[in-house]
Amino acid sequence: MSETHSAHHTKPLSWAMVLVITIGTAVGTLGVCMASWTVSIIGGAIVVLGGIIALVTGIMDDVDEHPSRDLWPIGARDASYRRQISA
Repeated sequence: MSETHSAHHTKPLSWAMVLVITIGTAVGTLGVCMASWTVSIIGGAIVVLGGIIALVTGIMDDVDEHPSRDLWPIGARDASYRRQISA
């Protein structure tokens, strides 16, 4: 493990947008269960609006492109590291 990996940090605004999209999904699902086109369309509009705002505010900048070993519950992901441990 010669490489150092910085901690993965996210913005609170990104989590707020995820919450908005989740609420929109719940409203849309409720509309389908109630057989109400109006409620379903409102839920869909919340999801689309939340997604657009999330992209504009840079939610994809929070994506970690490097594999993180601390999130993997079983051990390291790459086989070379596993061989070092077992040897």
